[in-house]
Amino acid sequence: MEWIVAIIVSFGVGTLSAIFGVGGGFILVPVLTTILDFPTPIIVGSTVCYVLGPATTAMLYRQTKLLDWRLPLIVAGGLFTGVLLGSNTLNRLANSSSGQGGAESVVLGTYLVLLTTLGFFSLWETERALQFRPVPRGWLKEISIPPIVTLPEWNRQKMSIPVLAWFGVFVGFLSGLLGISGGLLVVPGFLYLFGLPAQATVASSMVVVWIVSAQATLAHALHGNIDLKLVAALLTGGTIGARFGSSLGQRLGSQQLRRNFGILALATAILVGLRLLFAKT
Repeated sequence: MEWIVAIIVSFGVGTLSAIFGVGGGFILVPVLTTILDFPTPIIVGSTVCYVLGPATTAMLYRQTKLLDWRLPLIVAGGLFTGVLLGSNTLNRLANSSSGQGGAESVVLGTYLVLLTTLGFFSLWETERALQFRPVPRGWLKEISIPPIVTLPEWNRQKMSIPVLAWFGVFVGFLSGLLGISGGLLVVPGFLYLFGLPAQATVASSMVVVWIVSAQATLAHALHGNIDLKLVAALLTGGTIGARFGSSLGQRLGSQQLRRNFGILALATAILVGLRLLFAKT
């Protein structure tokens, strides 16, 4: 029965992921934690392993070029450091005196903050776009901590390697802790924090998502946090849902997609908040 529920949930999440063009880990982990009786580390590890499948498919379909790997490889070290810290933190919480309840509370509490922030930001960014007042970009681009790398493919834009590395640590930590692919953070990070062109962001973020998914899968496999039966169920439902959602997503405009994504993120945050509330009562 658990596998049937996982297939149904992953079908819905795969549909939503295809519509909005984001990874589904940020929905899967909270929903599966709420309705399935699996330990939180197993859900997190299995989800990030599942995400590796769509990430690999997207990479092969897009046929990424060598230049698309330049920026991802710069942040790869930071990503790996963060993934190890995040996965180790999750396992220490699960093995502490508070047990699985403590791990679940930390994971869901972090999701609550992350989803609420991204949801309100998406709605705010949409309103500013409708008023022809775009959100300022390049907030971190002005920090010039050496060494500096020049990116010829993006109008010789200069970026600080330490700043990029610490951004990778942050993304990797949340990926290892929460079971997300990182695309939820990388895309807005590259766009708004570093001011990269939208087209370059799509290609580079796709490579980053694949790298961090592979790293997180390896880290959680070493900790024994991956249930292959659960992964197979998620892949079955998610693949069918992604095919169904792709046709729906093409009918919506970009601003409508951003607004609906913000609503989706806030709705998931409400679900997480209710789970935390009733878990304490």
